[in-house]
Amino acid sequence: MKLSDEQIQKLLEWFVNLSETNKNLSQNRKKSQEENHKWLQPDVIENISDENLETKFLEYFNAGGGRQHLYAIYRDRIIRDKKRFREVILFLLNENVDIKSRLDEILSGTYRIEGFGKAILTSFLMDFKPDKYCLWNHKSEMGFSVLGWQVYENKDSRGVAYLKVLEALQKLRDLKPEFNLTFGDVDLFLHTISAEEEGSRAISSITEGKEFFEPTTKNIEQISAPVENMEFAMEKYLEEFIETNFNKIFGATLKVFYEKEENIGRQYPTSIGNIDLLAIDEDKKEFIVIELKKGRSSDVVIGQILRYMGWVKENLAKDEYAVRGIIIVKDKDDKLEYALKLLPSVSLFFYNVSFELKGAI
Repeated sequence: MKLSDEQIQKLLEWFVNLSETNKNLSQNRKKSQEENHKWLQPDVIENISDENLETKFLEYFNAGGGRQHLYAIYRDRIIRDKKRFREVILFLLNENVDIKSRLDEILSGTYRIEGFGKAILTSFLMDFKPDKYCLWNHKSEMGFSVLGWQVYENKDSRGVAYLKVLEALQKLRDLKPEFNLTFGDVDLFLHTISAEEEGSRAISSITEGKEFFEPTTKNIEQISAPVENMEFAMEKYLEEFIETNFNKIFGATLKVFYEKEENIGRQYPTSIGNIDLLAIDEDKKEFIVIELKKGRSSDVVIGQILRYMGWVKENLAKDEYAVRGIIIVKDKDDKLEYALKLLPSVSLFFYNVSFELKGAI
């Protein structure tokens, strides 16, 4: 569902005045940006030694520039050829070349370095000129999806897509001009509504026409009640656990997550929502869509995984790869099992969570 401008204005008001994420992260992000701005300048990049350039880059990458998490799979490859890396950064920061051309050349042209994708590239740009450039990463795309915005089309070049992302973020800034929001502010806003629990509650409030966080009896009971079922509390982290232990769980059959630049296949953004986990089996030429039931009804989770499988087939797999699905549940579900008997391309996995404390001797 696409949110109206009025609904987004209310969300922005909530974010600025009430959001705990904004209060906790905003100042830290601004401090990191001030420090990064000092070295992400053409004259510094030209004169810094290879050793110091590598150190700065690794510190930056490991910290995600102070605003995101970057997967380290490509990190060392990016800086391996330091002369080449320096040339690419200087081209990125060259304001004599239009930004569309710079993005196209670095992401898919003559200046391409494997793994130097849009998330870190645009983070560099944002620290270089924070009033002119914005961050473009997985979380911003998820945020656009939450708002119901399709910002760019798959046929767009990377440079064209970035211009449209800049335009979309400027629209967010312009919706509440009295707040003087920066690109960094609206980036954190998109992160909050797409990845934070309080953001999900805010979206629910706005779409259901409720006042923001007006406590109900049920909410108060949930907040004040002790965690009597440790198993339920641990289920929140199931997705993260599967990601961390992916190879141990699935073995060699599903060797890797589907990776696209810095993005890994967790909460993979699509035009119809975010896939819980997206994997690829290069040997079998298969994409694997993995959905966690997480309290949803059998009909909802089956409909959702089939929609995602259809999207992956049309947009990623095409005629080169097959697509199959995996649904992960905690308890036996007759309705789900009956439905899957006629869906041979979807498998069912069960999980068990346990927690044990032993006294010290």
